[in-house]
Amino acid sequence: MLTMNRTLDEKIASIDHVYLSDSDLVNLERFANSFSVRVKTYNLLRDRADEITIRSLKLLAQQYPELVQKQLQRCKYDMSNVIRYASLSVLRDDELFFREALMDWLANIINSYQIAKECSTAYRLLQSVVDEMLPAECAALLKPYSEMAIAALLNA
Repeated sequence: MLTMNRTLDEKIASIDHVYLSDSDLVNLERFANSFSVRVKTYNLLRDRADEITIRSLKLLAQQYPELVQKQLQRCKYDMSNVIRYASLSVLRDDELFFREALMDWLANIINSYQIAKECSTAYRLLQSVVDEMLPAECAALLKPYSEMAIAALLNA
């Protein structure tokens, strides 16, 4: 059975033999206490994903006009997926989900196109657009995911 939080998932899998530890309960309480901000962030990202993507790609086009003109649909698709998976990861408070579900795949795809540097710039720009468009507490929740995308692309 999958729950909304990985720690809880893992503990439920071994419930026959163990109680949750104090640190497990602290983590679960932290997750519960931040859930309203996570939901707010998820909703904002869901509702503004297209606008965030378009604004980010316009900024990218200023630096790499040929790339954006040639690969616009691919860029939109990839960036939309990153926003979608990041928003779900924020909701779950689960960086591992983001890494496993998306980052290895994305890094390999981008590496095959040999545009990792340009794409890492795109995700820096995406974070700057998010910083402008979302409340600070929400933008901060997305930052680890955009940083993960940038690092994965630069190390691909």
